[in-house]
Amino acid sequence: MMKETDLLENKEFRKKLVVKVEVLEKVKELLLIPGTELATARQVADYYEVEEDTVKKLIFRNLDELEEDGLKSYTGKETRDFFDRDNMSLSNLRGGFEVNGIRFSNRGNKVIPRRAILRIGMLLRDSEIAKEIRTQLLNIEEKAIPKTKMADITEEQTLALSVGMAYASGDPTAIMLATTKMMDYKNRHISKLEESKKALANGILEWEDRSRINFAVRKMAAFANIPVGQAWNELYKQLKNGFHIDLPSRGKKPWVQHVSESEWQCVVKTFSALCEYYELEPSNMFHDLKIEEAEV
Repeated sequence: MMKETDLLENKEFRKKLVVKVEVLEKVKELLLIPGTELATARQVADYYEVEEDTVKKLIFRNLDELEEDGLKSYTGKETRDFFDRDNMSLSNLRGGFEVNGIRFSNRGNKVIPRRAILRIGMLLRDSEIAKEIRTQLLNIEEKAIPKTKMADITEEQTLALSVGMAYASGDPTAIMLATTKMMDYKNRHISKLEESKKALANGILEWEDRSRINFAVRKMAAFANIPVGQAWNELYKQLKNGFHIDLPSRGKKPWVQHVSESEWQCVVKTFSALCEYYELEPSNMFHDLKIEEAEV
C-alpha cells in the first residue's frame, strides 16, 4: 500500500500520480494567471499557504523533475513575448511589468502548469494543503487498483472455466465459441480503442521518430509500476496477437525499428490499448516530455 512518505521520497510514485490534476481543485480553489493554465511561484505559494521563498527553494532543488511536468523558466523578454503572443494587456512597472494584475520581473520568471503545481504538493512537507493533496491522491490510488484487478480476475476465471467445460464436453462448436470469447477478452483493450480518438492526440501518428515511442513506453512503465522490459514485451505481444505484426521475427533489436510506415497506426492503437489497460490516459504519456535516446 502506497504511503505519504512514498510520495515525498519516491520520484516514480510521483510520476504515477502527477496526472491526477483534478485533485487540486477538489482540495482548494486554484488561481491561475488569467487567460492561461499557468501560475507564478507567488500564486503557488498562496495556494499551498507557504512563503514564496519556500516554493522557489523547492523548485530549485527539484527543477529537473518539475521541468518534466512543463515548468518553464523565461527571461524577462521571453516572458513579455509569451504574453504578447496572446495579445494580453501588459503594464510597465519599475523593474518589471504586470499582466492582468500579475507582476513579473524583467530579470526572469518561472511559469508553472497544473502538473507541476500538483507535484510541488507531493514534495512540500510543511503545508496542510499539500498534506491534504497527498491524502486525496492516496485515496484515489487505494480505491482504483483493487476494484479493477478483481473484476479482471473474476471475468478471466469465468471464461477459463467455460473453456475447460467446453473441452470436457467434446463439442467442437462449444470449444470454438468458448476459446473465441477467451481470446476476445484477452484482446479487449485493443478492440475497445479501435476507433478511439485518444490515440490521435498530440500528433501521436507522427511516431516515425523512434525516440518518441521509446520515451512514451518508458513513461508508461513508470506510471504503471512495471519493468520497462515488461512494457515492451506486452507491446510486441499485443501487436502480434491483435494485428499479426511479429516484430521480433524481423531482425535484431531494437525491434521497433522494423515497424513499416503502414503499421504505425497499429502501434498507436496497441500502445493506447495498453495505457487503457493500466488505467492511464494515452495522450498524457506525450505531455511535456523531453525526448531521450535509448535502446529498446
